[in-house]
Amino acid sequence: MNSKTFPQSDHFTFHELAEGVWAAIVKPTGLAASNSGIVDLGDRTLVFDTTLSPASAADLRNAAEYLTGRPVTCVLTSHKHPDHVFGNAVFAPETEFYATARTRELMMQQTSADIMDFKKKWPELQKQWTESARTAKDEAERLDFEEGIQFAQKVIDTFPQLELRLPDHTFSDRLEFKGSKRTAEFITFGGGHTDSDALLHLPVERILFTGDLLVVKNHPGLLSSHPREWLRILAKIKSLDPICLVPGHGELGTLTDVTLIERYLNETLQMAEQNWREGGTAESEAALQPPSFTEDWNNSEEFEANMKFLHAVVPQKIS
Repeated sequence: MNSKTFPQSDHFTFHELAEGVWAAIVKPTGLAASNSGIVDLGDRTLVFDTTLSPASAADLRNAAEYLTGRPVTCVLTSHKHPDHVFGNAVFAPETEFYATARTRELMMQQTSADIMDFKKKWPELQKQWTESARTAKDEAERLDFEEGIQFAQKVIDTFPQLELRLPDHTFSDRLEFKGSKRTAEFITFGGGHTDSDALLHLPVERILFTGDLLVVKNHPGLLSSHPREWLRILAKIKSLDPICLVPGHGELGTLTDVTLIERYLNETLQMAEQNWREGGTAESEAALQPPSFTEDWNNSEEFEANMKFLHAVVPQKIS
């Protein structure tokens, strides 16, 4: 294992998974919002996903340079969502970005608008919280709003570095990055969480960086998903037989966590199908209770949105 101490970060904790392979797991109080990874190929340095914020991406870039002793050569993008691509612009111009062709197309269509919405949202939230702090019913509530105001300011401070940066290179099935120390595979099995999702696979170490195809103890986001394709992809992930999985959200995972996301998708689809057959509405579906095994999962507010989404999806299969 590398004897270097890990860089200090407000946004991540770093975990060495094998010699020259690190997971960057988000801190809830930071600006990253999604996990990332650093891989030393021996003669090149890879980063997997740049997270939500230029500030967290700068920490990620600096950590990669410190841990591997060289600039970041390549950035691999798992999918189009803002919390995986908003940090792109802080990497050096010579850093090469890779994604599937469909992800690049989606970023061309959506990411500029996502950035504009993001830059509009946070000043509005800060204004709302400032007013709420003024009218708070007690000191504890005022302090909560003050904390939100300070957090919003940290986000707003990153706006000058928040710009669109598209992938330079695209692929359709698999790319191999062969280095002097190890080989990494950038692979896609199609679209599950989004129209197109890619994974970083280290076959010798049996480590897999999954993007949001896997989340651990978090409700997955289904709003731009293809749930039945997602289940097919999860079966493919299990066939790779990884021993360590770095999810898009949550702590480090294992194949047990893949099985739990399979169970989540299957049970919520079954709930949606039953509700639809019984003539239920999107609202009645959203009022259902989450599966009992998710009781201690984070992001529970996502369940209601997921069920409304599934209400529109299930008739395509059973009507």
